[in-house]
Amino acid sequence: MAVLAALVAAGSAQATPTTTVWAPSTTAIQPYLTPHLTYDTYFWNKGSAGSTSSPIYPVTTGLTMGVLPFEDLQLELGFDLLLPASDPLLLNAKLGIPEDKLLSWAPSFAIGIAGVGTASATRYDMLYGQLQHSLPFGGFISAGGYYALNDTNFHASTGEVNRAGFIGGVGSPDINVNLPWLQKITLAADVQTGNNAFGAAGGAVSFYFTDKISVLTGPIYFFDRDTQPGSSQVMWTMQLDIDMPLRPAAAPAAAPAPVAH
Repeated sequence: MAVLAALVAAGSAQATPTTTVWAPSTTAIQPYLTPHLTYDTYFWNKGSAGSTSSPIYPVTTGLTMGVLPFEDLQLELGFDLLLPASDPLLLNAKLGIPEDKLLSWAPSFAIGIAGVGTASATRYDMLYGQLQHSLPFGGFISAGGYYALNDTNFHASTGEVNRAGFIGGVGSPDINVNLPWLQKITLAADVQTGNNAFGAAGGAVSFYFTDKISVLTGPIYFFDRDTQPGSSQVMWTMQLDIDMPLRPAAAPAAAPAPVAH
């Protein structure tokens, strides 16, 4: 699943590389020449007592696409628009090596940068790296970390800088439903530590209507509520994801001819 948040506490936000729920907690990368359209919302019904701001982020919409035609080395590039905002454009990139490519049983690996803005208020410039491995029964588990090149937007509500932390995620096996309108369901959770606007944990359910169209929904719990709009400890997210391959799908291999006896 490709999904991530738009953060707006005091105007902050984060571009969306391929993600799990909240953070770039997966090594998954968009396939070559397959643009991924995302439309993410984050909201809550009311702010904390005494708050005068609304607990809601600007809508994040954008495209991310794989740009390398190789199986063993993959790269995605993307952009997001946060609206309404005075400087809505954010850029992201992720480079990775799939599982089992370096060595047998080797985890997949990815490094990336998110939140490259066009103005000082949106230059988050967050570097991150992740290791990930599939689980024997399906799904995956990942672990890594992040470091912000620009500390302007990585402060706790008390003022100290928190520009680094842990990122981890877990995803379930596919729960096949095979209804006419619903193909499968997956469960996922992830966490990004740090007393800053990005520090949070999320859990969600993804509904796949086809293998290219899905909706993710679930709660996000923030570690430093006073860095969030409305000083909200919790928000709810709804994320629409659509893959739009620019190349036709490969034709299935022909069945082998029966052996004569």
